[in-house]
This record gives sequence, C-alpha cells and structure tokens, in this order.
Amino acid sequence: MKLLNLLRRAMPKAALILALLSCCILLSSPGRLKAGGFQLNEHGARAMAMGFAVASADACDVSTIFYNPAGLVFLKDGLSVMLGITPLLPQATFAGPTNLNRSAVTSMDLWAFPLPHLYAAYKTQFSGISVAAGVGVFVPFGAGTSWNENWTGRNLALRTYLQTISVNPVVAIGLFENRVSLAFGGVYSHGSAELRQRVPNFGTEPFLNLKGEGDYLSWNAGITLEPIKGIKIGAAYRSNIMMRYDGQAKFSADAAGTQALPAGLNNLFADGPGGTALNLPFDLRTGISFRVSEKLLLELGLDYVGWSSYDTLRIRFDKLPGAPNRSGEVINPRNYFNTPTFRVGTEYTATETLRLRGGAFYDVVPVEARYTQPILPDANRIGLTAGVGVNLSENFVVDVSYMFVYGLQREVTNSTFNFNGIYNSWANALALSLSYRF
Repeated sequence: MKLLNLLRRAMPKAALILALLSCCILLSSPGRLKAGGFQLNEHGARAMAMGFAVASADACDVSTIFYNPAGLVFLKDGLSVMLGITPLLPQATFAGPTNLNRSAVTSMDLWAFPLPHLYAAYKTQFSGISVAAGVGVFVPFGAGTSWNENWTGRNLALRTYLQTISVNPVVAIGLFENRVSLAFGGVYSHGSAELRQRVPNFGTEPFLNLKGEGDYLSWNAGITLEPIKGIKIGAAYRSNIMMRYDGQAKFSADAAGTQALPAGLNNLFADGPGGTALNLPFDLRTGISFRVSEKLLLELGLDYVGWSSYDTLRIRFDKLPGAPNRSGEVINPRNYFNTPTFRVGTEYTATETLRLRGGAFYDVVPVEARYTQPILPDANRIGLTAGVGVNLSENFVVDVSYMFVYGLQREVTNSTFNFNGIYNSWANALALSLSYRF
C-alpha cells in the first residue's frame, strides 16, 4: 500500500517528464519516424492492446480522436489529455535472388523507431446534449527499410522511408442521451520522403539520394450508434492524403553523400531538383461492441483501406540520370488494391483500478507477389496484442501494451523487377500512454 501511494505521488512528475520528451521527439526528429508497414495504427496503448478493435468507441479514451472521433462524447466532462510513445522494431529477411541462382539470406538493418502520440479534448453538456472538441497529433503513415549498401538488391533499395505527421482538430456532438454521436474534423499533414539506392552502371555504381517534403489538408468523420443497450456500432472515415514531395536528387560516390563522383560520371549524373507524389489511401474503420457482462467488453472490427490509390511510384528529375540535359520520370509500377483488416479485441475490468486487455488482427496484403520488392516487402500479417490499464488515481491512468506482428512468408517467382526470392518479416512494438483529466 505504501508503494502504491508512493507511485501515485511520483507519477505526475513522471508524466511531465514524458510530456517534455514526447514534445522533443515531435519537434526534433520527425524524419526518423518509420515502420515496416505503410499505414500505422499505433496511436494509443489501450487501442493497441485490443488489436485496434476500438471503432465503436465503447469505454474509449481520448485517443478516440484517431480511431473514431465520435467517441469524444463518451468522455467524462472536462479537459482530458493523453501523451505517449510506441517504440516500433520492424525486421525482415530476403533469400535470393533465386532467378539469378543465388540463395544468400540478407537481413534488413536493425532499426527502431519511436512513434509519439498526443491528444487533448474538452467535453461539456448543453441542455442535455453532449458537445466535445479536441485535437490529436500522430503519425498515420510510415514506411521504412534499410539494407546494406553492397547487398544484391542495392539497385532497387538501400534506404527508404515515407513519414507523415498529422494534426487533427475535431468536434463531436452526442444526441438522444448519446445513443447517436457524430464528429467531423480537419487534418493538416506534413510528409517527408527519402529514397537511396545505387544506380546501375558499368564499374562504379553511384549512390542516388532523393529527399522531399510536402503538405496537404484533408478531413475525417465518425459516427456511433447504440441501438440496444450494451451494443454499440461505430464507423470512422479518413480521406485520402494527396501528398506531393518536392526536394533534391543528389548523386555521390558514397552512401553518406560526402564524396563527389569520379570524373566522367558527373557528366552523366547531375544533382538537381526532384521529387514524387503519393495519394495516401483513405481509411474506413467499423466496429461493433458487446457488453458480455458488467466487466467484460468484446469488440469485432473490420477496416477497409483504399490502397488502390498507390498504383504507381513516379520519381521525377529535373536532370534525368544518364541524360542530365533533359528532365523526365522513372516509373515504378505498384498496382496496390483495396483490402480489409479483421480485428477482435477484449477488455476485462478486474478491479476498480485494473483493466486487462487482449486482441488480434489479420491484415490482408494489398499487392500481388510479382510487384513485391525490398523497398517495402509486403505480406499478409497476423498481429497479437496484450496490455493493461491502471488507474493510479481518479483522474490519472497509465496504459501499457505489447504487439507482435508476423508477416506470412512471401515467395516471388515472377517479379516485375527481375528480382525473385523469399521475404520474411516481423515486428515488435511497445506502447505507453499517460492520460489525465482536469
């Protein structure tokens, strides 16, 4: 009991320290945020613990701003804040290329990425109608891989990342004693992209480094319904983010970009403006929750992601590699298609201060095997999650969760890029969220 009282006195100071650390991460290192996947969902420890099956917004916390903003009306009156971080560790291996009679196994460079999240919302009542407004900061999209500079696939990928930070203000209203709730928000997103690879060439293979940034405004909305007491249905939609990345293409004799090209090569590969454009997919989340008992909550979720917007990766150069006297594009077919993700999550209220959670999901790969390449080795994914929530006081909650994601082995036998082989991938993640209600 003395230990618990000591923790309760110490945690507000710890919360302040973590808040400062999270703000520093958000402001100082956005370009290092990335993950083994394209879409990121790790924006709250409770949600992650339940396999992200939280679209119904039943018993939600303020991270509902991301998962379904209509859930804001279910918060307690007053100001609620949350801050947290999810260290993510993706890994992958490639065996091959089998079409070149090679069977060496190459491991992707080990790379850990911190994904921060920050939310604040205020909820009140007007004549029996619940009204809430809030704002969230999170990283909805990210992709990152890093391979050895001399590996077999160096002409396809060395270092790749795509990272998007979004700021999302929302408003929500609850009607008929919150049996119906609606929400709408605007989203400002800032994106960064980087591509590094070695350019095929007789003899010396120059390093290409292409970096760019862009901004875009989009929107999101949500709805929840409670047709029968104990059953809630929710849906949330996030629109496409049509990001244009403008930056610079640079060529060098080393990966760090510090050594100039040898004489002669600099006449073929010249630095200059470049970039790319991506239509990041829409996201539709749905869920239905059941109050199995007073203590046990069960939710089933189905997400549908508009991956078909990622049909082609076009990299534009003002000074085309090999012909710097003219501009042009390098076209990389991707041909993604829309896919679902199936989710299930549970939460058990063990005591007044302790909640136990678990979840699972199955994420369907959105691209045919022949278009798979080391820039982003996609695969069908199975995720298992678990976590706990602890009320250290009436107003202060700590949530912790763990996630393991296993990518089913993917064999490429008819590669569009003449790079057949076998990919294996997996990832581990931990999440910590601190919530306080004023």
